[in-house]
Amino acid sequence: MIIDREKVKNVFADYVADYDITDTKVRLKVEHTYRVADLCDMIAKSLKLSREDVDLAWLLGMFHDVGRFEQLRRFNTFEDSISVNHAALSADILFIDGHVRDYIDDASEDKLMEKAIRLHNVYELPKALTDRELMYSQILRDADKIDILKVNCDFPMDEIYNTTMEAFYTDDISPKVLEDSLAHLNVNRCHTVTSIDHLVGHISLVYGLVYPASVAEAMRQGYIEQMLSFESHNEKTREAMQKIRDCVHKYMDERISDV
Repeated sequence: MIIDREKVKNVFADYVADYDITDTKVRLKVEHTYRVADLCDMIAKSLKLSREDVDLAWLLGMFHDVGRFEQLRRFNTFEDSISVNHAALSADILFIDGHVRDYIDDASEDKLMEKAIRLHNVYELPKALTDRELMYSQILRDADKIDILKVNCDFPMDEIYNTTMEAFYTDDISPKVLEDSLAHLNVNRCHTVTSIDHLVGHISLVYGLVYPASVAEAMRQGYIEQMLSFESHNEKTREAMQKIRDCVHKYMDERISDV
């Protein structure tokens, strides 16, 4: 499948122009999309894929969050639990409403792309995937995780999550969220209750990174360390964050030594 990257970027720019680009949340998702696409490109190249397969990985990055803009317009939030599953909405816009054809004429990879996009935010990938479906899903999920770390450092948490900074500084970390993180697990969203749980959940994304190039890039960018340095005003949370900090450092040191 031949992909015209410039055409894809132009169509995407026209699509997001219908939304309020001055809104911080819109802007962060536009910028996130381009970065995730570039990260998909980098990870795919690290796997020595063909040019066409690298282009397909890049395209998944461009497509994965198109539903975020409509989610924000309808519900004024990025919280899937109180609005809509943004991955499913992205796939619906592209493959049910047919807007994928605005970007590319070739339908040969539609099934794979739709599956990877629908699965990019699930807690755990299903077992019944082909090797190729699994690879592309993992590339996209790794790229998304890496850039979510950046977004959480570059944008105020109260704007992203519609809460107050006071809550972030004073809330407890929920017991199940702490348990997930210390067990080297991505935090299960159903365990997230307090504001600070979101931060712990995003720190714990590092445990889900699959490819060596993804781990190396996450370390290089430094956003994990920036989030780990968060100083709560809540003594109980400070103690929990120190446990998380020690756990992440040990885990990442071991992963980097394997790269």
